[in-house]
Amino acid sequence: MEQRILGSALIVIHPGKIVRAALMLSLLVLAGCAGGLSQSYKQALSVIVPHEVDFDELKYYALRSDSAYDEPSEIRKTYPNVTRVTTVQSIDVQYFIETNKAAGTQTLSIRGTAEKPNMWQDVEAAAVNDTFLDMRVHRGFRNDSVAVFQDVKPYLRKDMDIRVTGHSLGAAIALLVAAYLDKEGYTVTRMVNFGQPKVTADEPSKQLSDRVTRIVDDRDVVPMLPPPGFAQPPYRHVGEEIILRPGKNYVFLDDHDSDRVSIEGFVREFTNFSVKEHHMDNYIANIQGKIDNGSNQVPYLLLGQ
Repeated sequence: MEQRILGSALIVIHPGKIVRAALMLSLLVLAGCAGGLSQSYKQALSVIVPHEVDFDELKYYALRSDSAYDEPSEIRKTYPNVTRVTTVQSIDVQYFIETNKAAGTQTLSIRGTAEKPNMWQDVEAAAVNDTFLDMRVHRGFRNDSVAVFQDVKPYLRKDMDIRVTGHSLGAAIALLVAAYLDKEGYTVTRMVNFGQPKVTADEPSKQLSDRVTRIVDDRDVVPMLPPPGFAQPPYRHVGEEIILRPGKNYVFLDDHDSDRVSIEGFVREFTNFSVKEHHMDNYIANIQGKIDNGSNQVPYLLLGQ
């Protein structure tokens, strides 16, 4: 099944779930906001800065982000180190924790809500000041993240390394929950998120952003949301970005570059969006292909593109 963005509506499909989210935007406004990249910056994006990616590590987190959608019994069967799996009922967000005492690690995997129809409405997407983090964040993501943080905190250990992952809305929640844990003194060592929308309108600490890797499918438009106009300054991304292109190809962008291309990328992908590209099944298949057949780093732009 394939859907495109039409008018002011975007249909986003999670595994077995459909979320219809209202987007208050227009193509004309987006085109005016984007403005395009400068010629010098396009030149810079046509050059590769070598960066080797561990696709086996990405698969580890991708499988868990996908499994976060499963039934608790299936999660416990798949991951023997699970010490907690629950749904925060007030927001319908499921998460599970794996505790590996031998390795001294805990892995937190977060699922987005089954259906969150108001997530992109103005009231939800407005930026609000998070006094705990001292930064402006997406109101809806913040509300869900606070609920998950309060629920999960008693089950995480400060004497272990914490790794966090999630997909889509779950990825947005994962980023903020990790930030709260870091602020509370937990040792957050790694965050790997898939198809994550933008979460903050401010630049977080470098210490936090250095631990984040966002995985983005080449045609997944969700990481470009919210679009310009919901916050001033506009929402931005945090951390390095790995763009999965077909076959062996992938693009690596550091924290600075990934944020600078996000608006331009939204316009480029706006009329070329396939719903299936947002599914975790698609992310896993693309990563597995690069494990099986090898990978090849390519530039974000080809000259003349």
